[in-house]
Order: sequence, then structure tokens, then C-alpha cells
Amino acid sequence: MGFPLTIGLVVLLGMVLVVLARQSREPPTAPRVGQDHWHSAYGVWDCDRFLPAFTSQYDPHGIHSHQDGVIHIHPFNSSAAGEKARLSVFLESMGANVDSYEISGPGIGVLEAGTDCNGEPTVIRVARFDLANPEAGPVEEYISDFDDIVLLSDGEAFTIARAPISAVLPLPPQERLLAAAGASFQQLSTGPELELQPDDLFEGLPQPDDPGAPDDGDPSDDTGG
Repeated sequence: MGFPLTIGLVVLLGMVLVVLARQSREPPTAPRVGQDHWHSAYGVWDCDRFLPAFTSQYDPHGIHSHQDGVIHIHPFNSSAAGEKARLSVFLESMGANVDSYEISGPGIGVLEAGTDCNGEPTVIRVARFDLANPEAGPVEEYISDFDDIVLLSDGEAFTIARAPISAVLPLPPQERLLAAAGASFQQLSTGPELELQPDDLFEGLPQPDDPGAPDDGDPSDDTGG
């Protein structure tokens, strides 16, 4: 009798531990597969101007762009969800590369560090902005390990730059900020009663010219991509 009782207790204890483990398991970190759909603006800044957006529309993981200067973030699988939603996933989709030596990608060619910019040597940098408070300037700046930059939330902006280390990096072009904000607002709003409109976020902020911006069309009409 003792042996079967011992086996039964072991099985019961195992079942209890499984239940407790499931109950204590933390929920998945956003962005979650099939649940979250974020938008962040980006731009490639070269010394004193923004370049056109990357031209690739390849999308193996659900972090991509439509040649519109907006990163669309809605993971298809766990390899691009949560803390794995990183700039490297986006760059892979774009066929682009950003490291301490160069920025390269379809539509912009190769931008090597060390070139002259108004008498100063350039380095590769990335700045993160929060579109909820764009006037505050970059919330973070990076000079290395660019692939490890995590996409943290909806409504961010990134300036990927070849510029002097002392230069102040600007926000991406206003058209792209509005496109990102507009796409997110269309998903979150319930109709015309929404008081704050995307244009209100960036009114009065100076923006450099964007040679890659579209000449026509509504930049905020993409809600499904």
C-alpha cells in the first residue's frame, strides 16, 4: 500500500506545481503576436538632410515598412514579439544595415562613417524620440549596438544618422510623424469625436525638408499594414 500511495502523492504534487506555474506565469510582453499593431516614424539623416525612405517592403516577421518612412510593428511570430521586437528585425526586412562603420540599404546606398560634414568627421548614431512629447528631444541616443535597440511602444520615432558626434539630431520629417500618428489614431479612435488630432502633436515644430516624402495622397491612410 505504501508504494502506490507514494506514487499517487508524487503525481498529485506534480499537478499542483504545474497549475501554480501556469498561474504565476507573466503575460507576454508587448508587442504581442496577433494583438498589438504599432507605428513608429523613422528617417535616415545624412549630415544635414534626410534621405528617402527605404524602398523594401519585405515582411517575414511583421515588422516592416511600406516605403512611407513608418515602421509598422505587428509581429507574426515570437521571434519578433516582446523584447525581440528590435531595430535589427526591421533592418533585416529592409535589407539594410546599421553599424558603427556605415548605414546602407535600398534607396540610400552606402553611407560610411568618417566623411566630412561641415568640417567635422561623422559617426553613426541613432536617436529615439517619444511622439507624445516631441519637443523634449531624443529620449535616448545610441552610438553602438544598434541591432539591440528594442521597439518599446506605439508612437516612437527614430533618426538613424551619419552626423558629427556633437550635432543635434532632428526628428524624422513631419510627413512621416503624421503618417505614424495618423495610422495609430485611426486604430484607437472611435470616430470624429476624438478631440486630439495627429496634426496637433507637431504643430509649430520646425522640420527639415524630406526629399523622400510623397507628393500626394493621405499619409495616414494605412491602418492594415
